[in-house]
Amino acid sequence: MALCIASLGRVVVHAQTIEPPHVLSLPELTVPEGVTLPEQGLVEATISVAIDGHASVEACLAATEICALVRDAIEHAQFEPARRDGQPIAARVSIALRVAEPAPPAAAGNAPPATPSNAAPTSSGAAVTTAPAGAAPAESAPAAPVASPAVHDIPADGSPPKAATRLGSRGDYGAQARAQQLHAPGMRRLELAEMRDLPGAFGDPFRAVEALPGIVPVLSGLPYFFVRGSPPAGTLYFYDDIPVPTLYHLAVGPAVIHPRMVGPIRLYSGVAPARYGRLTGGVVVGEGPAPADGETHAEAELRLLDVSGYLQTQGLGGDVTAAVRYGYPALLLTIFSPQVSLAYWDYQFRYAAKLSSIDRFELVALGSYDSFSVADEADQAISITFHRLEPRLIRRVGKDEFGAALLFGWEQSALGSGFQLQASRLAPRLWFEHRFTSRSRLRLSADMQGVSGHFSSTGNTDIARESRNSLLGDVPARSLWGAQAELTLRPWTALELQLGARSDAWVQGSGAEAVLDPRLRVILHASEEFDVHVAAGVVHQPAVFFVPLPGIADLANDRGLQTALQSEAGVGWDTPLDFRAELQFFLHGYQNLVFTDTLLLGDSFDMICKNIDCMGARVPSRIDGLSYGLEVFLRRPITEALSGFVSYTVAWSAIDRIAGLPYTPTWDVRHVANVVLQWQIGAGFSAGLRWFFRSGKVQGGFSVSDTLQLARDEHRLPYFTRLDLEVAYQWKTFWGRMRVALEWFNATLSREPQDLSCEGVPRACHVRYLPAIFFPNLSVRGEH
Repeated sequence: MALCIASLGRVVVHAQTIEPPHVLSLPELTVPEGVTLPEQGLVEATISVAIDGHASVEACLAATEICALVRDAIEHAQFEPARRDGQPIAARVSIALRVAEPAPPAAAGNAPPATPSNAAPTSSGAAVTTAPAGAAPAESAPAAPVASPAVHDIPADGSPPKAATRLGSRGDYGAQARAQQLHAPGMRRLELAEMRDLPGAFGDPFRAVEALPGIVPVLSGLPYFFVRGSPPAGTLYFYDDIPVPTLYHLAVGPAVIHPRMVGPIRLYSGVAPARYGRLTGGVVVGEGPAPADGETHAEAELRLLDVSGYLQTQGLGGDVTAAVRYGYPALLLTIFSPQVSLAYWDYQFRYAAKLSSIDRFELVALGSYDSFSVADEADQAISITFHRLEPRLIRRVGKDEFGAALLFGWEQSALGSGFQLQASRLAPRLWFEHRFTSRSRLRLSADMQGVSGHFSSTGNTDIARESRNSLLGDVPARSLWGAQAELTLRPWTALELQLGARSDAWVQGSGAEAVLDPRLRVILHASEEFDVHVAAGVVHQPAVFFVPLPGIADLANDRGLQTALQSEAGVGWDTPLDFRAELQFFLHGYQNLVFTDTLLLGDSFDMICKNIDCMGARVPSRIDGLSYGLEVFLRRPITEALSGFVSYTVAWSAIDRIAGLPYTPTWDVRHVANVVLQWQIGAGFSAGLRWFFRSGKVQGGFSVSDTLQLARDEHRLPYFTRLDLEVAYQWKTFWGRMRVALEWFNATLSREPQDLSCEGVPRACHVRYLPAIFFPNLSVRGEH
């Protein structure tokens, strides 16, 4: 990236000549991956330059991360001070900074431009071109406009100036410096543009997560997946810094967040930052929407599955952003299953207002609802809902940020008439962050969650009692306490150390369990194109229900803590063809892990052991094991006409013997691959595809051998593959932009293998397949 700063010309004030300050040197900036650049790359700031040439930023109009980088750059820059009649004076200057892509490299055979004699080396050896005020800009530097720049003469006593003198609307360049964008190995980040129109995702950015390496879907199309061997409830979901109990609507529904309310999405498959914890698997972080730009933006979309709307505007003394969606997939399902009823809705609201130059107030609210039922089975109806509300107060002073938030939550899960659970929560949190330089920072945080619940049932009392005892016991409340620390050290650009630790305590009734989870990541940026990293960490989670449902994961009785020992090592390479290639090895060890196969084995195992002596063997609800494998990720950015990514995972999962016999878990899927291509054809037309491949799962069962002993039979089911397609056309109108898209999930009508059916003597087995799950979708979207 290139950071250009405009210096100012000359002006005459009250018969005195004032020469504004100009830049002598500007250090290289390091922009971490995940930092969103400003609209059109323009940042406006006000700086004060002392008579010794050192400067500081007094005001900055941009996102927090960008302003922090600007402050560090200005504080380490060297200026020629402003002068009045040739004498140096302190001055306050309004400037504009442009962050833009660097100029393309010189074509083969062309000699690179010579480095000026006054070039100052940066920390990485790159040259920073300097020029005196009024000099012509360097040829490789694009012009940067300065919006009404002004220079202020600062009195010796430091009091504000009495008058401001306006200068020209444009200025010459004083310096050009390069801002290097460093990748964050171990974290995979997807931009909204490449996620929203991903084929097979139905316009849902979060659906793109399941196409990344390390992810094994439970069933094709269902939004539940294993992450490096950890069960679905082991994955933590965050939206706009708020943990949400479930991220997706039922069945093949979209995420519970409207696409326009989502910024970039990050996936940590392991060794996530210390602020994210209490779960053994991956962490999916969806950032909030982009900051408001003072303009009104709106969107409406009509699809075969749902209708949605979005609005961002100014109001109530601040910026208001809101979205709502209502889904009616039952209209489409009636074609295939007329007895099925399925509906959903969700909403999001965000309000932000500046209370002062350093204080900011934010309010975030979101909620979701799902219902599913089958005709003539009203007692088996399913409904799931949750709501979140969090006010925040944020203060930013210099390099420090202080924050306080209070989360209110309510949720309900009704799984038929035999199980209905309601829960409410109150969760305050505090954080403090200090940036030592643009490359090092410290973050301290603490949080507490108080969760209480109520179980009710209108069905059989025995079933209700059994459900209550197995899930809630006699403790309908739990509190969680935590403190986290993260320290990022960058002694030089090539080396980055990320140290973290969190302490958590679960208090339930009279019992309590406390843990300390350390983690470490070491990154070596060997060059601008090549990086290497290693990481390791420990995480804990209560051993509760393995499917992420609102309320159940937080209130259910835990039988000890699950422990995950996570480690990974990888390399990344930015290829000359604008590809990013990553190769990563992982090894995760699990202790007391929830054994998800219990539901498949319990009844059949008990029946066998009624007829033979199983020597006291049983199917455990908790197991120890490990998962290890290799992940490959090849990506080309959405800015190219042909973009997309390829992900491939080869992995193994092994657990302890079950009933004294070797056992291969059902989540041991050796090969998973995804190929995503998006082609901007031109003239508003685009096309895309996603190809998904998964090798066979293990299907097995316990049986009786010829010697009347317990035996285990295992077979690999056939592989499964599917193809998703999308074609779209978009055009501009006088009021905005329109887009029409036709999408087809599972265009190949592939049927997924379910299990094996074996019978007869000798036993003959054949594969049973699920019905083909496919969805066509037509959407019309208008944006302003």
